[in-house]
Amino acid sequence: MRRRLAVALVITSCGAAAAFGQNVFRLYSREKLQADAARWGEQIRAEYQDTIQPQLRDQERSALNGMKIEIPISGPKGDPFEFYSDGSTIYLPALSLRFYSDLCVANAWLNAHGFEGTTVRDYVGWLFKQAAASSRAPLPPVFRTLGVPDNAREEAAVTNRADRNFGNTIVFLLAHELGHALKKHRTDLSDPLQKRSQEIEADQFAIEAMRRIGQVPLGLELWFDVERIRHVEGVQHVAAGKFPTDAEWQKYIAGLDHPVTNERLEALTVAIEKTPDSFARNQTNQALWTERWKNFAQYFSLAVPRWTTNPVARMAEYSRVQKLHAEDLKPRKSAFAIPGTEQEPGFNGLFAVRRTAADGRQDRVDLLLLRMGDEVTGGYSNGKVDGFIEGNINDGVLNFTWREGGLKGDGVAESEGDTLRGTWGTVGAKQGAGEFSGVRQKKGKTSP
Repeated sequence: MRRRLAVALVITSCGAAAAFGQNVFRLYSREKLQADAARWGEQIRAEYQDTIQPQLRDQERSALNGMKIEIPISGPKGDPFEFYSDGSTIYLPALSLRFYSDLCVANAWLNAHGFEGTTVRDYVGWLFKQAAASSRAPLPPVFRTLGVPDNAREEAAVTNRADRNFGNTIVFLLAHELGHALKKHRTDLSDPLQKRSQEIEADQFAIEAMRRIGQVPLGLELWFDVERIRHVEGVQHVAAGKFPTDAEWQKYIAGLDHPVTNERLEALTVAIEKTPDSFARNQTNQALWTERWKNFAQYFSLAVPRWTTNPVARMAEYSRVQKLHAEDLKPRKSAFAIPGTEQEPGFNGLFAVRRTAADGRQDRVDLLLLRMGDEVTGGYSNGKVDGFIEGNINDGVLNFTWREGGLKGDGVAESEGDTLRGTWGTVGAKQGAGEFSGVRQKKGKTSP
């Protein structure tokens, strides 16, 4: 992907999204958005021609002949995630491009400096709340609210991460919309199952296009985070400020054009896990990156938030969002960072792990841990086995449950710097079945 295109986009569906007080057009000046539209229009069309079109098969290229890409100032509703297509034209509003681009740069800067990246997601929820409260009052800008300097892009670490995420997300977005056009999806569906099926089909075409190119959609983790907060803010729209019943919540989710559903995330997991070597073929160490992409694929399974299916968790998340204030969004050190940053806390990142079972058998697995505060989720794999863990940290010790195929149990682990050590057992026992040790993998470092 060419470095010339350094913008950030998001996944969309055929139709425009519900707005419920999400009009943030006044966040930027019209002059700024007009300049963005002119610059990005030329860059995105060139990216489509140079990166995606060469990977299309003859039948696909013929079916998509004449597809247009337009960059209006904003969409009909002023929604910052209002990307859509009508079957012959893909619309990428400059407002949406600018907003998500700023979020990606802010997220990269916060992670590069060891700050909690979840404040970016929380900012989106807080911003929508402010926009709904007044249709005229000025809205809090991204960088200033999050404590990010205006010149954040001058840092190489920030630029590299942001540009990588921008480029990968652009490819996925364009291919996703092309998938809708290729499959001749309808934009007037009211049946939620049919709409979700269309989204999965479009996702499948997008991930297949990325497989042909040899790229994994790094950067989508940020999109999923901010899209979840949008779902939570929808509660206010559904129930006029009161927490809705589960039936009302399900009706709201069913009405969204592109909800982050379990089905979509699971489908992305399966697609990447099916041929991880194809996504890694452009890497120098293909074997290492094949294993890393298999672990990355598990993110989509682990990314499903509890409140999508648990009413109690949904109520807690909604209450938390409603209590947010501007001071809650300032940079703060915490125990969460995206794997790959220079300053990672314990129990977070990619680890090369050696396991020794109670009977003496040994194997090695790649373990990916994602930490949010004191909660940890993760997955591990070595090509022969795949497993998942979930747990909580108490007094510096991770107590977790694990499952591997039809087996499951408990375990405990300790972290010191870049190393992990622990034991596991069957259900009810945290030891007795085996022990393990692991080392966090850095860029350019191979497994022991």
